[in-house]
Amino acid sequence: MVTAARPASVALLTLFAFGFADAIRTLRDGPMIDAEGREYKTAALGFDTESQISETQFNEGSTISVQCTEVSIIIAVKADFFKNGRLLSSWDFLLGEVKHSQSSQCRPVAAGDSEYLFEAGLQDCGSKVTTSKDSVIYSNKLIILLVAGQHGIKRTTHAVVPVSCHYKRTKFDGSHSQQPPLSLPAVYSTGAFSLKLMTEDWTRGTLTSFFYTGDLLPLEASYSGPDAGQRRLFIDGCVAALSPDPRSAPRYYFIENHGCFNDAKEDGSNALFNPRTRSSSLQLQLDAFLFPQDTRNSIFITCRLKATSEMQKSSPTNKACNYINSRWINVDGSDDVCRCCDNTCSSNSPTGHTNLGSLIPEDLVARETVTLGPLMVLPYK
Repeated sequence: MVTAARPASVALLTLFAFGFADAIRTLRDGPMIDAEGREYKTAALGFDTESQISETQFNEGSTISVQCTEVSIIIAVKADFFKNGRLLSSWDFLLGEVKHSQSSQCRPVAAGDSEYLFEAGLQDCGSKVTTSKDSVIYSNKLIILLVAGQHGIKRTTHAVVPVSCHYKRTKFDGSHSQQPPLSLPAVYSTGAFSLKLMTEDWTRGTLTSFFYTGDLLPLEASYSGPDAGQRRLFIDGCVAALSPDPRSAPRYYFIENHGCFNDAKEDGSNALFNPRTRSSSLQLQLDAFLFPQDTRNSIFITCRLKATSEMQKSSPTNKACNYINSRWINVDGSDDVCRCCDNTCSSNSPTGHTNLGSLIPEDLVARETVTLGPLMVLPYK
């Protein structure tokens, strides 16, 4: 049973507060950095959360309004915010902490002579996500900078308006859904290659995009070109990041070295390539995780795929290697091709037999990089 969410109600808070109790999970361990400067996940993913739902709604004539979409929060504020005739400028408003002030999404733009507009992603500008039994809540704070003067001395202070978007959670049984999820995972490809989420029984694709840490992500990479029946698909590498840019930090390479499933070596990992059902696809599973010390919950998975001739047998650069019982095992047999997984795999890596990969012309290999996301990963149930 996988849990997703859909927009149901928006909690718009009009009560001013000069403090804001952040409901935020705290991850105990920071990201680890390897010798190449890449950040990756750690096994410990503890957190603390608080959850509070407010049903306060805006009254007519309010100087602030909030709209929640499936992927963003839209805030409109009046220049005469305090209804005292003094018009505030766009620089008097900020969404989130001051450290986000340089981000264009966290500053408003003019929407006429007397109104300003914010539009930010649900997890941008320092937004916090909390969960309850039946809700997913994205919370932030609108900051209004104030200049107060007395005896010729000007001092800057601020007021804070909590804003939040509430979504009701709907359960999915993996085979069909009654309601759409909050945000659908998108696949970026030219059509021949794809990377998609599958149902738990691996029979079909699914639109579910909400998971908890520790849930299994059932994935399928495939090639569907006109010559798919004569192709064998391999995954050279996969990286998880918090944006569609696989070079962004933090990031975690869970498949590397031309098909070595490195995440399987992590303690408690359930990472695995499944036995092939057809040569032009590979099914794999990965434990859902969060990046320590980062408040964002959206994960993007980017994989480098290639389709060789079906005549192409396994080699150090064409393989799908699981790590089981402290040894590397190739899903296509010929486990010797996985011996390089703990070092560097290349066409010259020793395997104990002739490397037929070098006999396949490079122009017969189709390649593409595809991205799946966003997948929303929430803290433990």
